[in-house]
Amino acid sequence: MLEIESAMEKVLDLFESIPNKYEYIAQKTPYYNMGATLTDAVLQAGMNYKNVVYPRVYNILTKFSDFTTTCDFIILFQTIPIERIMQWKNINKQETVCKLAWFLYDMKIQTEDDLAKWLEIDENSEALLKIKGVGLKTVDYLKLLTGLQAIPIDRHMFQFLALAGVVTSSYKEASRILRETAKQLKIGESVLDKTIWNYMSKMDKNNNFQPSLF
Repeated sequence: MLEIESAMEKVLDLFESIPNKYEYIAQKTPYYNMGATLTDAVLQAGMNYKNVVYPRVYNILTKFSDFTTTCDFIILFQTIPIERIMQWKNINKQETVCKLAWFLYDMKIQTEDDLAKWLEIDENSEALLKIKGVGLKTVDYLKLLTGLQAIPIDRHMFQFLALAGVVTSSYKEASRILRETAKQLKIGESVLDKTIWNYMSKMDKNNNFQPSLF
């Protein structure tokens, strides 16, 4: 277990060196289309967001704009094959989206606002992890998509921590360090998340940083 205070100081030092760190950072606004929200949450893991994920989310937002609730989405994929709705052939991802929709329907969650209130309870977040294909990052990402504060831990977050001289052993450890950092900076977790993500994406693009995390 890392000493949180020491790790956080290293992260703060690196974070303060980021230029224009608070420019163009705003809290994410929900899509208010549960099909788009669930598709985004399930597809984002390990995928290029701009070129792969968002075009599929945008397709749902534009072609199926009238199907906004969880119930609407279930009716939609019972009428039109989920592969066509998501524009995605991987059966595992299709099944995860459908199971997630049915689970939320059983929980009487129809909108992103409903989901945000529900996710604020830790026990509910834990319940989502029982769905095959839903991990800690997906849960945190769903929080962001519904307007809550969260830091989904992806390779950019681990790279940033490594660059700061902090090598973490788990998702939860990395999450705790970054959440405590956000508190110390007195900024929203979503602001810290987006700032780091933008910074590391730019470094990747410029081929300036290809660290070993092991």
